[in-house]
Amino acid sequence: MNAYKKMRYAIEYGATVAAARVLQALPLAVVQACGRFAGRAAWTLGVARDSANENLEANLGLTGAGRRRVASAAYANFGQTMAEVAWMPALDPADLDTLFEFVGLEPLLEARAAGRGMVCMSAHFGNWEWMGAALIRRGIPVTFLIGTQSNPWVDDLFNRYRAKLGIQFVRIQAIRDALRVLKGGGLVALLGDQDGDKWGTFAPFFGRPASTHSIGELLARRSGATLVFGVPVRLGPRHHRVQVEVIGAPPAGLSELQASAWTLARYNASLEAAIRLHPEQWLWMHHRWRSIPLHRLSGQDRLRAEHGELRFDLERQAWLDSAGQAVDAEGWR
Repeated sequence: MNAYKKMRYAIEYGATVAAARVLQALPLAVVQACGRFAGRAAWTLGVARDSANENLEANLGLTGAGRRRVASAAYANFGQTMAEVAWMPALDPADLDTLFEFVGLEPLLEARAAGRGMVCMSAHFGNWEWMGAALIRRGIPVTFLIGTQSNPWVDDLFNRYRAKLGIQFVRIQAIRDALRVLKGGGLVALLGDQDGDKWGTFAPFFGRPASTHSIGELLARRSGATLVFGVPVRLGPRHHRVQVEVIGAPPAGLSELQASAWTLARYNASLEAAIRLHPEQWLWMHHRWRSIPLHRLSGQDRLRAEHGELRFDLERQAWLDSAGQAVDAEGWR
């Protein structure tokens, strides 16, 4: 770490700690109001606004005042969630019993009683951080599968906040550690709604191919864990509702890649349904549809795809020519 980066990280960390301590001294209602104000300020200042506008128009057909209303509310929701995360050390875990309502939790409780692992694929929706702590209050041990923030000190700070509520974590690269959690009958929770880059599995999302992280599906399949979907819907300042949905096993006869795509298509469909009901609670500013599977092609085939002469078939997970023949390059995966 060079001197400039170290100084920048130190300033960011100091500002984050100072802001968090101020918030932790305030009542929750005031904290939430501050977060909503900060989120709307970010929208007004144009932070990632073009991406949010493009996503809302392309996927919900929103323009003009309708788009501004949803986008501003989405920024306010994200700001509120971040303020609530900073306030976590002041949160009494017992309050989560009334803050969160779970519907369909029985499959997780049954898996826990049987000593079977569980994987929950969630999303940047509502307050996803508190949902994990609320599950712990229901007797389900939760481990977050997380990446690493660029600032290691801020990263460590928020992991300490999670630990105070009983949440464990493993890094997204530590697959063996995650499998050990599942073999021990724990629940691994992850957010699968961001762009999966070229190595993601492409599945439909709002009618468009979206590179989707396959690690949750892979963990469940390799460990035999129960795979579920759930996002916390914010119904009020002190009321969050989570509908837990089991994602069943794919049909027999599919290749491993096709089985992964089948499962992730169901995850995306459940998330899309939740977003359509509550569009103001999702992270529209992310470049969700950035990746396209051109890396699977080479030479003339890639040029043909770029010119629209080939189409990507989501069910077969392959590029097809006009005759329906697969033309993917061998050994790309």
